[in-house]
Amino acid sequence: MPGRKRRRKQNKKVFLYSAAVVIILAVGLGIWAYQIQKRQQSLHVTAGNSVDMKAGYRNITYNGKEYQYNSLITTVLYAGVDSEGEMKENESYTGAARADSISVAVLDKKHEKMTIIALSRDTMTDVRRYSMSGRDRGTYETHLGFAYAYGDGGEVSCENLREAVSNLLCGIPIDEYVVTNQSSMTHINDLVGGVTVTVPNNDLAAEYPQLTEGAVVKLDDTNVGAYLQYRDTETDLSNEGRIERQQSYVTAYVGQLKQVLQEDLEGTWNRLEEMDTYLQTSITKNKYLSLAKLLEKTDFSFDSYYRPEGENVVGEEHDEFYVDEEALQEKIIELFYEEI
Repeated sequence: MPGRKRRRKQNKKVFLYSAAVVIILAVGLGIWAYQIQKRQQSLHVTAGNSVDMKAGYRNITYNGKEYQYNSLITTVLYAGVDSEGEMKENESYTGAARADSISVAVLDKKHEKMTIIALSRDTMTDVRRYSMSGRDRGTYETHLGFAYAYGDGGEVSCENLREAVSNLLCGIPIDEYVVTNQSSMTHINDLVGGVTVTVPNNDLAAEYPQLTEGAVVKLDDTNVGAYLQYRDTETDLSNEGRIERQQSYVTAYVGQLKQVLQEDLEGTWNRLEEMDTYLQTSITKNKYLSLAKLLEKTDFSFDSYYRPEGENVVGEEHDEFYVDEEALQEKIIELFYEEI
């Protein structure tokens, strides 16, 4: 990339709202199939590893083997956006916040497990743009976090991000979405009575001495926002440290949330409705109830948190992350498909 200084480094209403802090366009099958084919054309894989997308995403051939999509999987996109106060649509397609935290909760009913796919906001991928009046201007490569910003700050933004994430994941359908902002953080944390974490790094140690690497701390209203949001914008690739803290939070939160749901499923829904101003979602109450019951039965641990492999690059204006597409394709097959 000419003109760029480069430095290489290898390398979230219920539980979905939990992802709200870190973790957690319905389209027709024909559109999904088209997206998959388009995405496949850009995959940097060898001929031996190429994927034959037969009937859309449902049946594929990879490395000479036949695979079928696991229809007992539910995917939920979560995004935490960089704004405060009431979340509402704008009259024009401008001024929407950027998505800081982006993840996909993969709930596998068949195998009773859940995986969180944590996607860096800096991931370079195809994102749809709109004019200020809402005219579709097609897609171009930019940061994944801008997919929400390129909308009306409401449903269009949510759907635009959903489409971009589906495309990035080789056309895997995103069933539901949950989007929250910074004002939701204390509400989400309070939902389970505060979350106890093991601090993974020293990013916050200077301002919060209790948040030093290795410390076991119960987060509350005074520090949960910083723990989940803060990064040093003057330091290259500082989003990496924030993702580490979010991983520790989500891992602890899920366990505590399961207990809360078992004790008061209906009451938890009512408490979530209290933060309606700071939340946008496609999930209805009936869907919430089914997802909550599914969550209770799924296994989830620190190792269930997946971060795609790839390369971090210091760009001219923003950090950039380029996904290892072959490795991501293999992970998608592992999570979503079964050999036939």
